[in-house]
Amino acid sequence: MPTYNVALLFVYTYFNYVYAGHFYALIVPTILFTFLLPGILIFVMHQIGIISDLALPYRRDRFMPYAVTVMSFSFLIFYFYRLGLPVWFLTMIGSSIVVMLVATIITLWWKISAHMFGVSGLLGGVMAVSYFVEKSNPTSLFIILFIITGMVGTSRIILKRHTPAQVYAGFFLGFIVSFLGVWVGS
Repeated sequence: MPTYNVALLFVYTYFNYVYAGHFYALIVPTILFTFLLPGILIFVMHQIGIISDLALPYRRDRFMPYAVTVMSFSFLIFYFYRLGLPVWFLTMIGSSIVVMLVATIITLWWKISAHMFGVSGLLGGVMAVSYFVEKSNPTSLFIILFIITGMVGTSRIILKRHTPAQVYAGFFLGFIVSFLGVWVGS
């Protein structure tokens, strides 16, 4: 989701103008630190038996992958900080870390939908950037993201991977933390 978030910044914000020549300098590290590196490390954890299933259906299997993801995101924020990117951008990425930490704590007692906190974090980040940074209202983008979020939540329930409460909790965790993170940073 952070990759989508960064890519969308070039569609609906001033990033397209200010950082036009730096698209790859922003998107490649985002893909590396939020997808490839955590994905490879989680795959290795599965191969050596630290986790039992790549889908992470069991609460006990989620702690180490979440920890790896938090560390990887932290390196990404440091990289973007060194590039001198705006505070709201850093807090947008940092919101993902806060969501992961809160989800890790919740996971000790209860299973929360990681899919939902990911997709709703994207929605919350896009809405906050639109309102507080761009002072715009890209309604079509919001509608598309709400539909995608609803489809993800519905699929998690239909597939019996989560209860409605776990889906709602994931939605509110991701959306609220991401929205507030950008708002505080703007």
